[in-house]
Formats: sequence, structure tokens, C-alpha cells
Amino acid sequence: MHKHIKRDDRICIVLMLKRGHTYIEIAKELGFHRTTISREIKRNSYDKIYKVAKANSLAKLRRISSKINKRIIENNSKLRKDIHRYLKKDFSPEQISGVFGFTSHMAIYRYINRSAPQMKKYLRRQGKKRRKYGTKANLSRYQANKRSIHSRPIYDYTKGHWEGDTIVGKERSLRIITYVDRFSGYLIAGYSTAKADDIYLHAKNNFKSKSCLTITYDNGSEFALHKMIERDTGSLVYFADKGKPQQRGANENVNGLLRQYFPKGSSFATITDRDVQRAVRILNNRPRKRLNYLTPRQVFKSASQELI
Repeated sequence: MHKHIKRDDRICIVLMLKRGHTYIEIAKELGFHRTTISREIKRNSYDKIYKVAKANSLAKLRRISSKINKRIIENNSKLRKDIHRYLKKDFSPEQISGVFGFTSHMAIYRYINRSAPQMKKYLRRQGKKRRKYGTKANLSRYQANKRSIHSRPIYDYTKGHWEGDTIVGKERSLRIITYVDRFSGYLIAGYSTAKADDIYLHAKNNFKSKSCLTITYDNGSEFALHKMIERDTGSLVYFADKGKPQQRGANENVNGLLRQYFPKGSSFATITDRDVQRAVRILNNRPRKRLNYLTPRQVFKSASQELI
């Protein structure tokens, strides 16, 4: 199946280029041919510099231009008039295509949606989409590669199973990335941006010396590099269902405690990672009722890691 390079892939490309990886290594990581990666970088670089935002923009413009040139109906005034005439006679796009062979019925539907919405009133369903019974909506490659929380194993009384999320500042582009160990409530956090590569680097650096068997995230796009996080931490990454923060209850609870020091709606432009670590030390050394008034640090340090 033919695959197109998407934004998440471009994030990986930029990150790996910065680290000196070759086109062959990048292609192997992302599952593309090396010539695809080479062509992507050459065509979508600006001033010989490859950046995610500019590459997305250039690729989008090229795709739009290509589609416009191939739009048979828009580029043929007689064909447009014929299609309009038969639509007004209550012919369906399938009937127009089948009887007269002008073009495919899907091309007619796309033309109506794109360039002639006023013709929808002549369609039986007036342009409303209906998914075939028993089928599911197509997922993007990023969504399809995500491991659901429902396949996560049960792991009572073991440490090394983390829940991750970000706390958003007033600027939204500035975050505090948090990880909470489900067993002990032990917190790891850091000052970060909302960029996926910064989230990836934080996980890679912080789980070098700590037990990390699983990580459960919410569905934010900042976790787009979850496959690289798995590779470099040795963990399995799972994702909670959309709109169900209770599935990551330990993380949500500790994030609420952290908000005491970084209130909702406050600016993160005035804080530093040193401020974040100060709050982390306080919370990790604060006794918890659910731990029989031991601290998360005490429980995390004394708990044994039992592999599942």
C-alpha cells in the first residue's frame, strides 16, 4: 500500500537529521524507501534547511496544485453543464456516470462538495455522508499505531508502570510534562514545550536510570513520537480512551496537586525547570494516606520491580 509522508513522520525526520542519522537509517525507522526520504528532504527544504512547518506547507501547496490540474470536471465547462443539467433532472451521480460515462460517480460527488455545493439539493441525501453498515471510520497511521489501554496488562503491586500527561500553561505552547508511577505515586516532571520531539527527549533522558515497563498517555499530539519513546525506554506505550481522564487516575490526581504551585491559567513563561523540580521534591516527600502515610519516594525506592 502506498504511503505518504505526514507531519508526524516529518517530526521524526527533523529529529534524526539533527542527530546525524543517514537517509537510509531514517527510512528504516519510518518504513519508507531511502529515495522517498531523500526526495522529501530535497523538495520540501527551504533555503537548504528542512523544517517541519515549512515542509508541511510546501507539500500541501504541491498537492493542491497537482489536484487542481487533474480536476476533469472543473477544467471542462461542457462537462460541468451536462452534469448540472442531469442533476436537476434528479439523476444520481451513479446514474450520470453509468449511462453517459462522463467520469466516475465519486468524481462527481467530490466536484459537488468542492466546487458546486448549491447542487447538493438535487441529491437524494443532499450530500450527507453515510458509512456502510458494519464498517468503521478509517484511522490515520498515527492513530492506527497506538496501543489501546484496553490491551494493557494488570500489574498490581509493581512499580515501573507510569501514566503521562502535560500540564498546559497560559501560553499553551509551554508545558510541564508529568509522569506518575501508578504503584507509589512517585512523580517525575519537567519544564517543556508542546513539541513532540521535546516530549520524546524528556522521556528518553528521565527513564535511563528508572524502572519503566509501561507508559499510559492521553491522546495529545505531543505524544506523536510514542514509537521512539518505546524504543529508547524499553517500555510499552498505551493510550487512554478520548475524554476519559479517569483511566489515568493516578496522573490526574498528582497533576491536581502540582496545580497548587502552577495554577490553571497562569503563565509558564516566568517559571524555570528549577521551579518545577522544587515542587516535585515537595510532592514526592509528602506523606500520602493511601500509602499508610509513607511518602511516594519511600515507597518507590523500597518497592521491588516484578516483571510481568
